[in-house]
Amino acid sequence: IKTQSEIGLNTINSHVAERRILSDLKLIYGIGETTEQKLKEEGYETIEDLTEHPRFGIEARKFLELFNMRNTFSLIDWIMHWFPKSHPLVFCCSGLHKPEDFILFDLETMGLFTRPIILFGVARVSGDSIFIEQYLLRDIREEPAALMNFLNRVREGKAFITFNGLTFDLPYVKERLAYYRISCDIEKPHFDMLHFSRRAWKKQVPDFRLNTLEKYLFGIERKEDIPGALVPDFYDTYLKTKNIGPLIPIIKHNKQDLITLANIFSKLHEQWG
Repeated sequence: IKTQSEIGLNTINSHVAERRILSDLKLIYGIGETTEQKLKEEGYETIEDLTEHPRFGIEARKFLELFNMRNTFSLIDWIMHWFPKSHPLVFCCSGLHKPEDFILFDLETMGLFTRPIILFGVARVSGDSIFIEQYLLRDIREEPAALMNFLNRVREGKAFITFNGLTFDLPYVKERLAYYRISCDIEKPHFDMLHFSRRAWKKQVPDFRLNTLEKYLFGIERKEDIPGALVPDFYDTYLKTKNIGPLIPIIKHNKQDLITLANIFSKLHEQWG
């Protein structure tokens, strides 16, 4: 199922992202708040300035090498060694990518781990639109084929955007790949909007479900939306009756999740940009 939605993906200007990352000297081993302040008073404003420092130069050069290679996967690991995974500097690494680099994805499953994935939703950005492809299982036996189509799409991107994908979606895909003994490396830089949303809006929203964020951040209230917990029941009804009616709410629910995911990503860039 292919659809298009008129929504762009706002990102931090790459020069702004570069400046913010390189100006935080605390990314270098041995530098805390006090040392950073002292170094800046001595004229070391950026990590680039530190490359010739007698004590911190070696680590600064290592970091700068990763940075100049635009190796965001390793940069995120480096930043998360010193800061929480929800820190704005981690999110700022997304500004080193073009909007077209991102793969947004969301899964609908038959339950918790070890149960089949019944719908793979994938979105790519082009101009002011996102193009959504959804791979829906007409029968459980189609899961390996849907997995392969999903893998073909995600290979085209350079970074993931998900909502709770680090904890749920990506491990779930890996589990299903292992179940079918399909070997594939799908590790990419991963920007999980759940963690950043908790940090950005913890005082503004009562919880961090996608439809709650829609309501409080964008004024959207879903009409007749199927709760995620009922997706397995709706799909099971389809399997028993062969009536496609219960599939339609699942497809619509997944599509709206992807659109909201793009909106949250853009909103965070507005707030932290």
